Parts: sequence; C-alpha cells; structure tokens
Amino acid sequence: MKLKNLFKLLFIFNTVSFIFVAIVINKYQKATIELEDAYNMQYKSLILADELRQSSDDLTRMARTYVITGNPMFEEQYKTVLAIRNAESPRPKRYNGIFWDFLSLENSIATLDGEKIALRDLMRNANFPESELNMLFTSQNESDDLTKLEHKAMNAIKGIFEDKNGNYTIKAEPDFALARELMHSKEYHEAKIRIMKPLDNFYKAFENRTKQKVEEARNSVKEQEFYVNVIVLFSVILFLMSFFIILFRIVYPIDLLRVVMLKLSTNNTSVEIDKDKYNDEIGDMIGAIEIFKENTQKLLSSEHQIKQAMQEATTANKAKSVFLARMSHELRTPLNAILGFANILQKSQNINKQEKENLNIIKRSGEHLLNIINEILELSKIEAGKMELSLKSFNLFDLIKEIDDIFSFRCESINLNFEIKTNNLPKYIKADEQRLRQILINLLGNSLKFTKEGFISLYVYELNNKLFFEVKDSGIGISKEYQEKIFKPFEQVKKDNYTCEGTGLGLSITKELITLMGGNIYLKSQVGVGSEFYFSINYEKADESEIKKESPRNIVTLKNRDFSKTILVVDDIKENRDLITWLLNSYNFKTLQASSGIEALEIYKKEKIDLIFMDILMEGMNGIETILAIREKDKKIPIVALSANVFEEDKKEAIKSGANDFLAKPVEEKEIFLILQKYLDVELFYEKDKKEEIFDIKNELKTLPKEFFEKLDEKAFLMDSDGILNLIEEYKLSFELQDYIKSLINEFKYEKLLKLL
Repeated sequence: MKLKNLFKLLFIFNTVSFIFVAIVINKYQKATIELEDAYNMQYKSLILADELRQSSDDLTRMARTYVITGNPMFEEQYKTVLAIRNAESPRPKRYNGIFWDFLSLENSIATLDGEKIALRDLMRNANFPESELNMLFTSQNESDDLTKLEHKAMNAIKGIFEDKNGNYTIKAEPDFALARELMHSKEYHEAKIRIMKPLDNFYKAFENRTKQKVEEARNSVKEQEFYVNVIVLFSVILFLMSFFIILFRIVYPIDLLRVVMLKLSTNNTSVEIDKDKYNDEIGDMIGAIEIFKENTQKLLSSEHQIKQAMQEATTANKAKSVFLARMSHELRTPLNAILGFANILQKSQNINKQEKENLNIIKRSGEHLLNIINEILELSKIEAGKMELSLKSFNLFDLIKEIDDIFSFRCESINLNFEIKTNNLPKYIKADEQRLRQILINLLGNSLKFTKEGFISLYVYELNNKLFFEVKDSGIGISKEYQEKIFKPFEQVKKDNYTCEGTGLGLSITKELITLMGGNIYLKSQVGVGSEFYFSINYEKADESEIKKESPRNIVTLKNRDFSKTILVVDDIKENRDLITWLLNSYNFKTLQASSGIEALEIYKKEKIDLIFMDILMEGMNGIETILAIREKDKKIPIVALSANVFEEDKKEAIKSGANDFLAKPVEEKEIFLILQKYLDVELFYEKDKKEEIFDIKNELKTLPKEFFEKLDEKAFLMDSDGILNLIEEYKLSFELQDYIKSLINEFKYEKLLKLL
C-alpha cells in the first residue's frame, strides 16, 4: 500500500475511533443522569407519602395533648396543620417530621414562609401512577374522617356539643371524660387503621415500582461502563498500532534510505539495495537510488578517459543535486503531517506519559530527519547555483564578541587557551551575518572537537576591502590523505578516540558558502601538530543608522480567540489540509477546504473568503494557475503559498503569480500566527518580560535536584543540544524554563547557560 493511502487509512480509523469514544461516553453520561433521576424520584415520592402519615400523627398528638392539658396552643397548632395540608396557609420551607417538635413550648410561633399548595396537589405534581395516587387519596380521605372525631373531642373540652343536625350549637359544662374517651376509643383507633392501611399498600406498590426503575437505570449504567471500557481499550490499541505502523513503514525505511545514500555519496557502490521490499513511495526512491548506483558504477568504470570522465562526473553531480532536491520535497511533504500532528497530539490532555514519550520520539526523529534534509538541500542549492545571500548591515564587533562568548568558556573549562585578535576592522559592515556566523562556528567547533590540549585562536583583519580570517589550533592535525577530501560532501576525519558525529557536510557547506561570499578557503595541517584554516569574504562598509534594532520575542499564542474571519485551505493531500484546519479551528476561525485548484475556485465564487492558504504542487490545476485565476478577479484577497519546494525561484514564482507570502513545509505554528497577524490584524501573545522570566527561572532552579545540574553542566559543555532537550523533558521543567533554555541553545549561548547554573 502506498504511504499516502496508508496514512489516510490510519487517519480515518483513528478519527472514527475517537467519534465512537465520544458517542459511548455521551450515552454513559445519559445513563448516569437517568439513574440519578430515579433516585431523586424515589426520594421525593417517599417524602410526600411520609408527610401524609406524619401529618396524621401530628394531628392525633396535638388533639390528645389538647384534651389532656386544655392548652389552646395545641388547638392552634392542630388547626395550622390542617390549614397547611389544605392550602389555606403557606407551607414552612423546612417542613419535615420534627418541625412541630420544636414548637411545643408556650408562645412558640410557626414560621410559615413557603408557598400555599395542598398536599393533594403535591401528590399529583409528583406524577404518581393513578393506582398509587388513589391509595394516597384514600388515606387522606380517611384522615379527614378522623379529624371529625378529633374536633368533637376538642369541642367537648370547651363545653360545645353537636345538635341532632351535627352542628356544634349546644353549650354546656366541659366534659373532659368524654373528650378522653373519644380520643382513645375503639372508633378512633379503627379510623386510624383505615388511614394507615392504604398508606401501607402505597408503600409496597411504590417500593416495587421505584426499585425496578432504579435497577433498570443501574443496569444501563453498568452496560454503558462496559462499552466505554471496550471502546477506550480499542482506541488505545489502534493508536499504538498506528504508531508502530508509522515507525516501521516510514521512519525506519527513511532512516535506512539515509544510510544507503550516505554510503553511495562516498562512491561505495558495494551497498546492496532491496528495491522489491517496499511497494510504495520508499520503493520509488529506492528505485531512483538504484539507477543512481548504476550510473555511479558506470562512471567509476570509465575513469581512464580524463576529460569525458570529468564531464560525466559533473553531470552525475548535478543529477545528484537535482535528485536530492526532489527527494527533499517528497520527504518534507509527509514530514509536514508527521511533525504537525505530533505537535497537535502533544497538546492533548487525554494522553498518558508513555504516549507522550512516544510522541516525543516521533517529533525528535522527524526533526532530526528534517535537519539532515535541510543540510543536504542546502548543499544541493549551492551546487545548483540556487543559494542566495541575505545581505544586511550589522555590528561586526558584536558578532566577534558573540563568538568569543561561545568558545572562551568551553576552552577554559578543558584548559585550552582561546584567543581572538583583530586588526583594522570596520565596526559596521554589510554582509550575510547568519552565514558568516555559521562558518566561524563550524571551523572553531571542529578545532574544539579535535583539540585536547594547547590552544585555539582566531585572527580577523581587513585588507584590500576584504575580511580575512585565520583559525588555528594545536589539535591532532589532518593527514594529507584527508586534506584532499575534507571539503567534499559526507567526508569526515576518522581517528581513534574521537567520535565522528553529523553528516560530514559541515566543511563542504562552509567551503561553498565562502565561495558564494566571494572568498576562498585553504588548509595547512600536520598530524600531531595542529591545523590552520584561512579564508576571506567580500563585504561593504555600513553605517550605524542602517542597522535595524530588533527585540526578538518568542510567540506564545493568539490573544483573541473570537474571530469572524473565513479562511480557505487548499491542498491535494488531506492530511496537510486537516493539519492547518485543525490549528485554525482551535482558535475559532471558520475554515473551508479544497482538494484541488478547480474546487478552490468554486468555493471562492460562493463564499466570502478573507485569507487563502494555497498549496503549489497539485495535480490538474496547480497552485500557481489557481492564484493567477483568482487574481484576474480579485487583487486584494491575501493568498499565502505553501510548498515543499523551498528553492528561491519557487518562492519568486509564487510571489510573481500573485501570492502575498510564501511558507515552506513543514510549516511551524508560529509562522501561521505571523501570517494571521500580518493579514487579519490578529494580536499575538509573546513570552513575558525577560526580567520577570529570569526571576521566575532562578526560583525554579532552586527547587531542582543536584543531579540535574551535574547532567546539564556535562551536556552544555559538550554543546549536546539533543541531550539538553531530552534532559529538560526528563525532569519536567516548566514551559517558561524550557523555552528559556531552548532559546539559549538556538542562539549558541552555552556560556550563559553555564553561568545561570
């Protein structure tokens, strides 16, 4: 299966899996809500039934107390209970079984601060089944009959008796004996039993019904719990399988391809390549390398022809550069998705520690591969004549001071003498500052790598409108055999007790950059004595006023996440579209997708678009043609070109066709932020003030263990960037401290890192 189709398939499976997880969790939540509702219904229903029973008991207790004591307070309470039950008086907010027990003293007043609603209405509102409701009403009716006996007894205490019509019109002497007899008579107890019997039947029916409801809800919750566990387990297994598939189908084969290329680059044609092992894009690359291998073998076999062999070698070298550039495009495209989605997944709050470590492995491997691709691509750009210098005015003294800061503490820590001398230098010059810094760090870094005692020095001077540099050391030296090869690609000095790291492109790129800057480089070296590199570059004099003073800050995120802008993402590879779409959606931008130039034009005609991200290399109508078609009707809409072809002419072609900007794949999140700021007036949130940050960092450093500083000191001394990054992840430093240490590494300020420690 092709890698492109494999990646799409894995993306679909994982997406479907996450959707099912969300659906099952939603059903589980609904089941728990139903269970809670069943318990609430059971509780509320029980409260109402208990109130009916309790109100009857309260009336009996108050009536009996009144006929014994004759205290009118209990008669008043008796009337209040009836009034509350029949909605003639408001209900107390805290009305329960012991409410009246707190009002048994003289002058106690009940607080009736609730609403007026009859007990019968409360029962109806509780949605009892008709059969249960009839039981409760029967019980309440019997309770009403009981109150007649209670009224008769209480009136007897006052000396008021019934006439033959049942009205209380006859007045005589109070009859306490009659009152007590009525309240304890067989008739009274039989009436009481008639109240409790339907209430008891209600309790039985109610208990059966609510118990069944609760049991059904509980079983539903258990069932949904099982489904949640199954789908989550399935999702984890699917995620791990996806990771291992990517590892074995993409990462390992690409790494194998890198090893083969490095061997072939040294004209080692004995390397065996199994071109039938992979039936995908990797297999296509291996096929191209096989052709390259065969061409190299043919080239080597014809070395006896001087002029013809040189021409073939030049042609093969150019073909290699073109091949490397094209291969770079093919690798950068899947790396855009790999690194992009790795960054997205790292932000997730639902991954465990092991999954996070796996993502870090993917990200570091991808970044390492991207670094190798960039080095190879940079060399191919130079060889193909496509590298252009970025000339700007800068302070040369500041650059030399920066180089001194980088290497002086390193040399001092291993007892090496390091010295920089200057003579007749202009303070402000115009040249490619970044390339000059890269050249000096490469040369001095090599000296530091191969020098264990003695000295390293740098001498800089100006002569005949050129800058001259001399890098000398007392290291192991370079034999004549390697002096002839050292500036060739992928060549490295091999020496016992010295580790050979990197791709072997550093000095090759250094030589080509110096040539590009109008200078030359040559080497003098003797084994066991040391090495001397001499090079020169062209420059122009500059003035302080020409220097742009910038205060770089790290972008953190967007300040505002409430946007009403619509952005169109055009790319024929779904994973690349989804990557940018996911990022934009996370900041509340409305996004639309198009998989081709034709589809993009159709969407553009129908929708109001504020910004377009346009892939350049697409089947059918490509990005350049699509941009030209849009520009015929609209000159203002911002269009940002995206491409894995990163040569300068690719950028110029995109800009010439009408694109406002150009981003190279893999695209970083901060580059997207800058585009949004530039064209949609989005505010960016930067890292906090440096002084405050340093203060917080020092406070955090005080809490770290001693072993952390020992490991960091060792890795900073070795300028081991990857080792330092692994270390700060291992000890789970804060984001602020991680960002600060990363900024020091990116700016080669290892001495500041050690001083901070």
